[in-house]
Amino acid sequence: MVMDQMDMGFIHIHLDNNISIISFNDKFNSIAKKYNKSKSELSLWFSDLEREKIGNLINNQDNASVFESEERLDDGSLLKLEWAIKSSHSNFAILAVRDISWREKYKDQWLLFERIFHSSHSSVAITDANNRIIKVNKRFEELSGYRYEEVIGFDPGYFSSGRQDKEFYRNLWHSLINDGFWSGIIWNRRKDGREYPEQKTIYTVKNDEGEITNYFSSGTPVLYDDVTSLSASLAPCQSHSILGQEGIIGRINEHLNKQKDAITVFYIGIDKMNKLNRHGGIALGDHVIRTTLSRLTDTFTPKGLIARSVGDEFIVAAPYISTPDQAASVSQHLLETLRDSVEYQGIEWKFTVSIGIAIAQKTDRPKNIIESAHIAMHHAKEQGGNCSQFFDLQIQQEANDSILLEHELHNVLYKGELSLHYQPIINAKTGDIFSAEALLRWNSPKFGQVPPDRFIPLAEHCGIINDLGFWVVEEVCRQLARWGDHYKGSIAINLSAQQLQHTELAEHLKATLKSFNIPINRISLEITETAMIHDAQSAISVVKDLKTAGFLLSIDDFGTGYSSLSYLTGFQLDKLKIDRCFINKMMTESQDQLVTKAIINLAKSLGMKVVAEGVEDNEQQQLLCELGCDYLQGYLISKPLTNYDFYQFIASQNLLTDMEMVS
Repeated sequence: MVMDQMDMGFIHIHLDNNISIISFNDKFNSIAKKYNKSKSELSLWFSDLEREKIGNLINNQDNASVFESEERLDDGSLLKLEWAIKSSHSNFAILAVRDISWREKYKDQWLLFERIFHSSHSSVAITDANNRIIKVNKRFEELSGYRYEEVIGFDPGYFSSGRQDKEFYRNLWHSLINDGFWSGIIWNRRKDGREYPEQKTIYTVKNDEGEITNYFSSGTPVLYDDVTSLSASLAPCQSHSILGQEGIIGRINEHLNKQKDAITVFYIGIDKMNKLNRHGGIALGDHVIRTTLSRLTDTFTPKGLIARSVGDEFIVAAPYISTPDQAASVSQHLLETLRDSVEYQGIEWKFTVSIGIAIAQKTDRPKNIIESAHIAMHHAKEQGGNCSQFFDLQIQQEANDSILLEHELHNVLYKGELSLHYQPIINAKTGDIFSAEALLRWNSPKFGQVPPDRFIPLAEHCGIINDLGFWVVEEVCRQLARWGDHYKGSIAINLSAQQLQHTELAEHLKATLKSFNIPINRISLEITETAMIHDAQSAISVVKDLKTAGFLLSIDDFGTGYSSLSYLTGFQLDKLKIDRCFINKMMTESQDQLVTKAIINLAKSLGMKVVAEGVEDNEQQQLLCELGCDYLQGYLISKPLTNYDFYQFIASQNLLTDMEMVS
């Protein structure tokens, strides 16, 4: 397992009076053995004061924390351990621990190192031999948005934006292993989801025997206002117009101070840039950005102002466009111009943009107008992209609502506002209940019933999706324990892309099931195609751990993502779920019926069972049975039910079966 390879102890604990240890990795075992410590009760490792401190930290809503414990051993030496609370959920928590007793011997040198380390203007991270983070400095925290206690034990690949392909990282590691260092630009992703380029230098650190013990990386952000390299690829008549964000704010301000006319701001974002980077590499992404800048300068110069904003986003200010009709006409022309294909390495690549529009009057502040256009651009992306959207008060209200929702979402676990509904899945041939899918619901006192497609993306954006995911697992286990022998089927749980980045996921899930005495085969884990490609290398490792642990695995919403056969053949998945979009149309659209048939045949050839979701009428049920579908899910069988209603549904099915047997 990945956890056992880490140079750091990991423990899954139960928050009872003894702080009982549920499971641990090899490193924790070696620390416990070295100091003759308990492997069953963590409370015996701490003084009374330290036990109180750890209890307070775990009960804190901000559940990622770091603290140190000290103990004078019988031989007079000082045992000093660093503990990090990785995550806590109701009555359970995961802790990481490192032996830092050696620091006492070099106390003065260590304090000097700490001062220098945290005073650096570069973002610094140190990993162990398995490339797991053991130390980051303050500048790293500022740039990434993550605190040290949140990232300890993570692979730095967790922060990857996805812009750079596998070949890029293969070359990086080849240089590290063979030359001892690598230098270049890496695109990372902040905690808030924004991408940023960083000039990185990474070194290997070796011991006296020549073995790699650590990796040391130092990086500085590449400022977006530094557009020299982008401008260099443009003609001289074009490059003078490309500004940084502060530059265009100043120029808009000048115009509003001197002129009476309004000025229109277009905020332009390239759609699905990550997909372009995945398929064509970072070089293709750069080529698309340069081409977009070139087309913008051709359209708006010499009168217009053009700026590179963040990553794949641009700002255009047009002083000569002052009415909505003019702005709409120009935006339509922009959509047509910018979606023309680009040629790269002999291949025609298609891409589209989303445009937000805001018109600035003399009394408006330039920063506010740019932000308004930015909000409108994101609204256009939410409509599917390849369109433009004017900023208005409704969009502003939706943006404000999102902020309020996000604020409420941070406290939702502690207020008891979440619940699970269960949608039955039946055997297509017999009609017997085979399983059920657990679906998360949020009933907010302020906002009422918040749809999952509204709050799940927000939870992913603000970094609490893992907390929600672990809560779902515990609640499902708790409910299965309550139902007992009345329900013997399995429950399907959805895993998010971020959960698949946690190296200890399999161990955490196993420990949770064990604490409730739930067999592993009672839980089925559903993974979407898009979650698999979010950070494929990390996801592949975690999925293999889950499979090795014995969990049933399903690929969800098949046909709506990239439908990579390598995922189907590489992971020995148990089930495949056909997305409802095919089921909805297969009775009227022959192509969708053919696709559904092909998916079922493909799954069968790979030894997988097939679940059709979104089944709503008898005709769909009959056709799916004829095509060989194994299981059915949808409103024809039942809507999602509360735990009480699901129990009643089970009871009615069992009663019906008993009556049929009697007759």
